[in-house]
Amino acid sequence: MSDTVLDVCNLRVEFPQEGKLPSIVAVDEISFQLQRGEILGIVGESGSGKSVTSLAIMGLIPNPGKISKGEINFYPSETPEKLSKLKRNAKKWQDYRGEKIAMIFQEPMSSFNPVYSIGYQLTEAIQLHQKNVSDQQATNQAINLLTKVKIFPSDQELTENYAAKEAFLKRYPHELSGGQLQRVMIAMAISCDPILLIADEPTTALDVTVQKEILILLRDLCKSEEYQDMSMIFISHDLGVINEVADKVAVMYQGNIVEEGHKQQILYHPQHEYTKGLLACRPRLEPQLDRLPIVADFMGKNNADETPKETVEYRIISAEEEQKHLNNLLKQNEPLLNVKNLTVEFGKTGIFKQKKDKFKAVDDISFDVYPGETLGLVGESGCGKSTLARTILRLIPATKGEIYYIDQASNKRPIHKYSSGSKRLRNLRQEIQIVFQNPYNSLNPRLTIGEAIMEPMIIHQTGKSASQRKERVTYLLEKVGLNSNWSNRYPHEFSGGQRQRVCIARALALNPRFIICDESVSALDVSVQAQVLNLLKDLQKEFQLTYIFISHDLSVVRFMSDRIMVMNQGKIEELDAAEKIINHPTKDYTKKLISSIPHFPEDISWLQHKTE
Repeated sequence: MSDTVLDVCNLRVEFPQEGKLPSIVAVDEISFQLQRGEILGIVGESGSGKSVTSLAIMGLIPNPGKISKGEINFYPSETPEKLSKLKRNAKKWQDYRGEKIAMIFQEPMSSFNPVYSIGYQLTEAIQLHQKNVSDQQATNQAINLLTKVKIFPSDQELTENYAAKEAFLKRYPHELSGGQLQRVMIAMAISCDPILLIADEPTTALDVTVQKEILILLRDLCKSEEYQDMSMIFISHDLGVINEVADKVAVMYQGNIVEEGHKQQILYHPQHEYTKGLLACRPRLEPQLDRLPIVADFMGKNNADETPKETVEYRIISAEEEQKHLNNLLKQNEPLLNVKNLTVEFGKTGIFKQKKDKFKAVDDISFDVYPGETLGLVGESGCGKSTLARTILRLIPATKGEIYYIDQASNKRPIHKYSSGSKRLRNLRQEIQIVFQNPYNSLNPRLTIGEAIMEPMIIHQTGKSASQRKERVTYLLEKVGLNSNWSNRYPHEFSGGQRQRVCIARALALNPRFIICDESVSALDVSVQAQVLNLLKDLQKEFQLTYIFISHDLSVVRFMSDRIMVMNQGKIEELDAAEKIINHPTKDYTKKLISSIPHFPEDISWLQHKTE
């Protein structure tokens, strides 16, 4: 049997446009090989051609896209199968998809049918590709697969109890966490012992702890004796994640592979400026820079006029400097926000409700936030971060506890006493704003971005006239790095990073003093993420803003924060200066979060010439 599993040669994928417009070239004559048992990491920003490449291999290029040049040769045996010649022949593709080539998609919730149980969908995949398998045999295989992907808890009762395992199969997708769903999808992908497994951003939306478990699982599967012939293409925008799982790496940029080689070579001795940019823009725990590098800083020429870019300098901030800055912030007379013994419960209501039916999302926590500081709030999904943020904003009522805010007139406002529709709370919301996680869902698709930014001004009747409000919109768009002439465009016309900038501009529309950023960069490419984080820091300095910055990623929180508060199961694990939390954590939970962050090369000597 040939050692080569996949041979992609001069692959070109185009998307024709209407009329006489030229076709959009998504993948531009790329070539690479994948050997049996090997893991290839393909890395690049959104739009670089990573996912289109994987869809071409699977024969799933959406209309009107097509392979206009090149070949995809797949070797299930000594004789190659020319996948690029199958076009849209569904019957022929059925012999390959699932059975010989399987794919794990990015968003697990959207990949499952919500009206069928996970057991039904898993056994359906087994019986589709394995003929003459009975329902009971398929169920047994499904349980065996879920055991392999470590989805069952480790307690003996569930591990040994067959009935409990069958009951788990009867659950529906919405009853499982993101990590559990991703494991079920992996089980479905390996159910027919595929020769090639394609994982397209399988960990993007997961906590760092769950992400690490999934990465270890995928690598172990490929390297195990049972699946020793299986090869994998792992697609990501994050070189740190690629470092955890891949054997070799291909870096894609604008449809081309700009650099390819062994993982050690790409990560420790990058040659292409784009690769250096991707490595540099991901926040590190150490060293701490005053601002994050971005990819554009490393690209040697401006595309427009081919003039050299100015060298961008980054300054390393010492621990002493960080502590001095924090001490100055904490010397304020009193905190801007004071939270005392806050508890938020969810559960059944009514005459027959019982105490045991209640779930404490936030459990008796107290903390302060000082003017001009960024308090980082970190923890896994379900720890209570977002619930806390919404309770501070009175979007969710508190069960008990107190929340005080010092307004612009130096009055101490008891936010916990304000009803949701009260005039006092409405006025206070001019000073307290939030930037949500998903920028697309945060914007009304029927409003232009100019109208979206202006809407808060109209509601709160700020600005003396429509022309003044338009001037404010123009000013804000320019402040967040967008063209003011784009105010008449709609959200769908912008990238994810641009939409998040629009959301930040809208949050600034009423001149707030306090902004909560709830996972506001978690869905963005690392390069776009760096731009948005730099923007938030610049705006904080210019407008004297105070932030609560929420994330499950400690490396991002480390870059943004003066202090870090770690939450676990509704309680505060620890709260201290950012540098102390990272370098001297006292709790095992914090140590676990830190150890789960994707490993990056410590040697960044190639960056030093740009660092003061």
